[in-house]
Parts: sequence; structure tokens; C-alpha cells
Amino acid sequence: MILVASDLDRTLIYSAAALALDVPDAEAPRLVSVETYNSRPLSYVTETAAALLADLAAAPGAHFVPTTTRTRVQYQRVRLPGPPPRYAVCANGGHLLVDGETDAGWHARVRRALAAGCAPLREVSERMRATSDPAWLRAHREAEDLFAYLVVDRDQLPDAWTKELADWAEPRGWTVSLQGRKIYAVPRPLTKSAAVAEVARRTGATLTLAAGDSLLDTDLLLAADHGWRPGHGELAETGWQAPHVTALAARGVQCGEEIVRTLLARVREGTRAAGCPAQPAG
Repeated sequence: MILVASDLDRTLIYSAAALALDVPDAEAPRLVSVETYNSRPLSYVTETAAALLADLAAAPGAHFVPTTTRTRVQYQRVRLPGPPPRYAVCANGGHLLVDGETDAGWHARVRRALAAGCAPLREVSERMRATSDPAWLRAHREAEDLFAYLVVDRDQLPDAWTKELADWAEPRGWTVSLQGRKIYAVPRPLTKSAAVAEVARRTGATLTLAAGDSLLDTDLLLAADHGWRPGHGELAETGWQAPHVTALAARGVQCGEEIVRTLLARVREGTRAAGCPAQPAG
């Protein structure tokens, strides 16, 4: 069994602001909306990526696991092509969904880990609020009672502020990550990799493939047998590398297409080697 765990935003799916289409309009790929909010399209994949995602979700001998920092409500707005995934990881590993429902046992285990090793959310969230400036702060949110984030004006955000928060949070067991217009503060035990490892245990997966673009994806990529990161995002901007992680040059929604094409090819290669029936090319 092969496990394919992929981040969503700016890895597989893209908002209009993140498409980064560096081609003439006449050559731009056709887009398919995979998320709506207030009856308006919000996130997209290319038409080709949509077909590839449908094939990946239906591939024999594999489990495709969306693995996201989104809350459960935010994740449930996304409608990826193909059959619904059996498993999904939300809230950066805080919730494991099985057939769309929260696994209460997993969530209780996460809660125990956070209580044992981290400063409480209230303390960290209040620090973020107290040290931020209305000149650049656009919103302050707490997600699933697990972590906090700010929506900011990047042009006005002081260069040193995020690092100062990270330095304060680190001895308290929290990590800080800047992703686009959002600054996340996440407790260190709250990881995508732990939840994906639980899915691998349940499914008996012997190979894990992963993709992600942000610092919150590093643990997921490091734990995988092989990973891919786009040519955009925090990991690309910081030059983050690992021996088994392929750094792609492409950016934006076309990189998302390249990632899903590569993941599907690896799944088909692996299932052929294991003797599973081949799928027609998509």
C-alpha cells in the first residue's frame, strides 16, 4: 500500500492571487474551481490536474490523504475531483477525518500531547494580539482551539516582528511560520507527520509520498520516503532542502499540476511493481 499525503493550499490548489501564471493569456491553462465560499469560486486547479487528481484518488493500491492546516470547516469547502478520500488530516494534524468524520480517539491523543508539552493557546494568542500593530494587522484568529494565526498586510509588517515572536514562542513549545498573508503559531507536537503516520499504521502502507510548500510541511516531507516542494512558498524562499525531497522549479498552479502528475506516476510505478492492476493513462 502506498500513502500519498499532500498539502493543499499553494501545493495542489491555488487561489486566484496565487495562480502565478507566467505564460501569455493565449497559452494559459484552463482552470477548474475546487472550492467555493459564499457562492463564489475561491481555489482552482488546472483542467489537466483535475483529471490527474481523479485518477490519483481512485488508484488501486494507494490512499490519497489531503493533509492541511485548514480547519475542518475550511477543508470541507474543498471538492477535489474523484472519489472522496477515506482519510484526511486537518488543523495541522489536530484532526484526523475518517470518511469525513472526526476520529475522537486521535483528537484526544493530540490534546494530551499538547497539555503535556506546550504553553496554553490562550497565552500565545494573547502575546500575538498584544504585540501586533493595527497598522498591519487585518485579523486575529484561533483555529479549532488548537493554534492561532494573524492575517497581516505584508507590506507594512516589520521584518523583525515574526522572528521576535518565534524566539519568544520557541521555549514555550510553539513554532511560528509566515505563509503569504498569514502568521501561524502552532504547538510543536501538533504535526501533519504524526497524523499521517497514524494513517500509515491503519492502512499498512509501506511507502509514503508527500508534497508541501511551507515550513509547516517540513515534518511531513522529512518523514516521507520521498517528497516534493514547489518553486514558490516558504521552503523555496528559504532554500530548504533534504536529500529525499525534490525541489521543483515550477511555480503556481502549473507546479500543482506537475506535483500531482509526479505523484500519480510514482503510485502507478509502485503498484505495477507490487502486481496491482494497471490503470489507463489519465
